[in-house]
Amino acid sequence: MQVLLLGATEGLRYRLTEMLGASMPDMSLVSIKYPVDMPDELGRTGDVFLCCVGRNGEHLPSIRQLSSSTHANGHDAQIIALLEDLESDLAGRALVAGAERVLPIPGLSPERVVETLKFAYAGKLRAASGHTTSESLPIIPGYRMLRLIGEGGMSKVYLAKREDDDSPMVMKLVDMTLAEDETFIKRFARECKVLARIRHENVVRIHDFSAEGESPYLAMEYFAGGDLKGRIREGMPAVTAIKIMMQLTKAIDAVHTAGLVHRDLKPHNIMFRDKDRLALVDFGLVKPIDPSATSQMQLTQDGMILATPAYMSPEQCKGIPHDARGDLYSCGVILYEMLAGKLPFGADNPAALAFLHVSAPVPKLPAKVSGFQNVVDKLLAKNPDDRFQSARELFAHIAI
Repeated sequence: MQVLLLGATEGLRYRLTEMLGASMPDMSLVSIKYPVDMPDELGRTGDVFLCCVGRNGEHLPSIRQLSSSTHANGHDAQIIALLEDLESDLAGRALVAGAERVLPIPGLSPERVVETLKFAYAGKLRAASGHTTSESLPIIPGYRMLRLIGEGGMSKVYLAKREDDDSPMVMKLVDMTLAEDETFIKRFARECKVLARIRHENVVRIHDFSAEGESPYLAMEYFAGGDLKGRIREGMPAVTAIKIMMQLTKAIDAVHTAGLVHRDLKPHNIMFRDKDRLALVDFGLVKPIDPSATSQMQLTQDGMILATPAYMSPEQCKGIPHDARGDLYSCGVILYEMLAGKLPFGADNPAALAFLHVSAPVPKLPAKVSGFQNVVDKLLAKNPDDRFQSARELFAHIAI
């Protein structure tokens, strides 16, 4: 793999060389300065480009030129933007300029760099072999779609920019095959309205939505810091895990105060705006806490399993009515995973996993974090009455 490092200081070049030397011995890292005029041939010389954005985004025009050059030449090299400050808007601007993903320079770990480079190189190989989608980007008035960044069975997620000010956005679009499914569209409209009414620093901000027409969409903020699953893979000290759980607890309290249960808490749905600040996303499975609710929000029936089995409460696994304490059980799974680096329960299929949630004893944490066993035990209690009874009670117990 040929990796070109553009605009880096000598210290950063040395740091990256040290990180990658042992882990990627077949990789060639070449460090160069940004040329005054970006030559077209530069875009053909590397498989992956690590591009420093600069403190004030002074290198964004060069990144834009490089992106245009690689695509014009059919080289399809991947561009990764290196940021000195995730709290600025430079992450979004770098993506709009053509970077495929961003990496923060502060706190950069060998694991994250290696994982990102391998993922980028795999994308380059797919493009070179022709294994890429030829699907055209959707058209939404007022927005310009840049590229597909994720998809599931029911929706696709695109990086986009707002046309009036070039602000980066994440656009969640309903899959066209479901656009005529009345029940699904009602559920999607509910998610949009729920997010519009929950305003909290630890809940995703939405900018616009439409549940009508041929392309229902939800326009949300872009998260430069990735998701919690990625951070768990890298490992984290216990104090970091507790600080993350404190913020998650605040987000859940905001959801519960709004009279709702999230029902799909998992690391993939916990995103980071920067190194420290998180936001809860994906409200597609919310339900009213009040079992007597008769509004159109009641779009899933008891017995339906739509959430992720690894994080489901025993009540969800049994398909019986459950309340906000089910979210607290999911918090217990997430807390165990952050502290232990693995899930508390694992099985080959969803049914076996559900059985473990319902009947298996809570596993012990590693010795170095055993001081948090009582919190995990209480969160993962099989009987909801034996758990923390509210997000606020949990917060009061773990606050540091």
